[in-house]
Parts: sequence; C-alpha cells; structure tokens
Amino acid sequence: MKRSIALMAMTSVLLPSGLAAKGDDARMRQLSEVVFQNYPAGALARGEQGAVYFVVTLDKDAHPTSCTVTHGSGHPLLDEETCDLIVQHAVFNSIKDASGRVRKTVHEGVVYWRIPGTPEPSVAPVALTKETAPEPRICKRTVRVGTLADFERTCMTAREWATQTDEMKQVYDELQGKKGMSGCDFAGVIEANHPGPSQPPAAGSGGTC
Repeated sequence: MKRSIALMAMTSVLLPSGLAAKGDDARMRQLSEVVFQNYPAGALARGEQGAVYFVVTLDKDAHPTSCTVTHGSGHPLLDEETCDLIVQHAVFNSIKDASGRVRKTVHEGVVYWRIPGTPEPSVAPVALTKETAPEPRICKRTVRVGTLADFERTCMTAREWATQTDEMKQVYDELQGKKGMSGCDFAGVIEANHPGPSQPPAAGSGGTC
C-alpha cells in the first residue's frame, strides 16, 4: 500500500494516518519549521512556490535508500531541494506483510513549498523526464569517519558517489607501496585528506584503532 507525506512551509502540515498521530501539534509544527528552514534562499527571494511530487524507496527498517522527483513545481531549486529534505528529515513507519515480517516499501508523496502570507500557487505540477528531473538521491550505509565499526547513512547523487569513489581510490593508490601502513593509519589519512563518510578497503585494515 502506497502512502504519501505532505509538508507545507509555516502553515498546516498534512500527514496521512500512520505517519503522525492526529492532534500531534508539536510534531506538525516541527515539520513545518523544518520545511521553512530548508526553503532555498534564492527561491524564497523570488517568491517561488509549488508542489513537488516524489517517490522514495525504503528498506525494511523504513530508512530511505533512494528518492526521485517525478513531477516538478516549475522551479528547479524547489525540485532539487525536495529529495534532500525527504531523505534527511522525513520519518516513515515500517510496514509488515501478512506474515508479520517487515518488508521494503515504496512511498509516493508531495511537498508543498509555500511562502506564508502569499496566495496558494495555482500552477499544475510539471511531469519530468530523466533529462529534466533532478538527479535521484541514493542512500548507503557507510563507515563513520574515525571509526572502523560505527556506521551512518549517507545520501548523495550517483555522480557525487562516483566522485567520492574516485577520490578515495586516488588516496588509496597514493598509499600503496608505503611500508607499515595499518588499517588505522589508512583511516587517519583518509579523514585528513577527505573529510566525510568513508570506508577503507578490507585489505590491511585489521585491528582496532
């Protein structure tokens, strides 16, 4: 069963049953503030508003694994910001099948970007193609910087993931051939040269830092 999540900046936040309890005013205010805080500065200055439709895939723990914009607002900045907002701030519930097992799910939703004190936009959502839509966000479980066992979830575009992989490979290639380089040494060099989520290769990474 597909469900949706609707957010509106500094106005009412509409959530379907199962995503938030009815009358949970504190939660609704919190979501409203999150949307407004993430309103792109350029879009806000130009008075850009509109609805952005998205599809988000969740793992069995209800964590996003990918997010794609399907219909845009007519304003690229709002379209690009939507999936970042969803993967970073939206909270979903796990869904169980008939046997009680938690399963992976796909949710369809919409974010209503709206500036307080302005008329509701009447522009119809714009169907997007692969060429015109923002790059999908892909979320992966990565090793937290400075550790070898602690993990975190990181979401980037496929292009950003590829760039990070290339940079990591370059650093690793530069380290090859150096004697006495342990897994802890490698992790330290990675953190110094490339801040952000990273995972050193298994080879030579044994031991605890």
